[in-house]
Amino acid sequence: MEDGQPPVQVDRSWADPVEKLMVSLGSLNRYQRDGQPSLHKPLAVMWAFGQLAAGRGRLFGWPEFREGVGEVLAEFGMSRNTPQYPFWHLGSDGGLWERHGLVKEPTSADVDAVAGFTEQAAALLADPAVRAQAVDVVRAAYLVDLDDQPSLLRRVGLPVPVAPAAVDVLQRLVGVEITTVDGSLNRVLEVDSRNALVATERSPRGKLVPVAWVQEGLDKLYARGRVAASVKELKYRSAFVAAVLATLPRAVVTTKPAAVSLGYAPVAPDRQFGVLDRTALAKYRVEQGALRHVLIGDAAVGTCALCGRELPVNLLVAAHIKQRAECSDDERNDLRNVAMLACSLGCDRLFELGYVTVGPDGTILATPVEGALAEQLATLAGRVSPAHHAASAGYFAWHREHVFARGTRSVVGGGR
Repeated sequence: MEDGQPPVQVDRSWADPVEKLMVSLGSLNRYQRDGQPSLHKPLAVMWAFGQLAAGRGRLFGWPEFREGVGEVLAEFGMSRNTPQYPFWHLGSDGGLWERHGLVKEPTSADVDAVAGFTEQAAALLADPAVRAQAVDVVRAAYLVDLDDQPSLLRRVGLPVPVAPAAVDVLQRLVGVEITTVDGSLNRVLEVDSRNALVATERSPRGKLVPVAWVQEGLDKLYARGRVAASVKELKYRSAFVAAVLATLPRAVVTTKPAAVSLGYAPVAPDRQFGVLDRTALAKYRVEQGALRHVLIGDAAVGTCALCGRELPVNLLVAAHIKQRAECSDDERNDLRNVAMLACSLGCDRLFELGYVTVGPDGTILATPVEGALAEQLATLAGRVSPAHHAASAGYFAWHREHVFARGTRSVVGGGR
């Protein structure tokens, strides 16, 4: 049998549907052989993610699954090519997977059997941002020791994350105090193409850290999804390198064990973004990229929630609907609802300054002004924002009352 132990019961009552899905993915019950947990389920789930990404539906016939997953299992090191195990036993991971036409693991005769994601799981995973987050969970939870994750991602049809250049990451941290896992303070003083000059409490004038060490850490993190904050993984200045990795927008830090994960920590409840923010691992807004990742995933383009234009991601900002400084910790961690994508071609600034807002019915409202600005606002007023829904309505209400309403006595738009 695939599941040699009783299923682990995980309390999911605290979570919203997306968080429940992530917890389910991060707590798969796996068969252990000679003390080693099987990769059958994680590899099968990655294949199924790829099928969803390609638009092939949520349910898979047994012959199709046997061939597709069987090839992935064989290619990525499974000594026992037994796709019937995940086809059946993923159904024991509540709310994730369903089976039809079976009472046990399928055989070659079960040509009409189907299994796949539940309707709710498939609906959530249809969102590229949720799917990218789900991939991060599976990578960080189960596949860290897989030798070539990028090849797996390409094999199943999923995008391969690309590590940023270490020089660029370090240059953004010049003058910034960053905290290591053990609480020590480091400050980047200077950066060139070969070295970063890093000050510590013991060496306030700074010592050189090779940029190549940071680049190696970045490459490992993006290739494997998680790296340990250890000398073995990150060389002699491992604490500093891990602290640099922790400033990345998609990075999540855990202390026991000390590690940095890419995108999402498979733990429940997830509050790591708030922890990163409160401890100031970097003084710039580390959650900007994390918010954008939650909103759009790894897609190359996205849609502005105000003007509706489809634009490259580097022209989109994860704009807080309720001002970040006014958010409670719980609100700041409500990543999917407290922010929206707004373009940096004007919409982000117009919303931030209160020239536009979103009404109770989702219609964009604009301040009555004259001149060139009036022409710009006229293109927005009356549009319906897709960012407005039941879970975000309270944040938009706050924006209307505290930002848009300042000095605004009449509005343009609305009245749907």
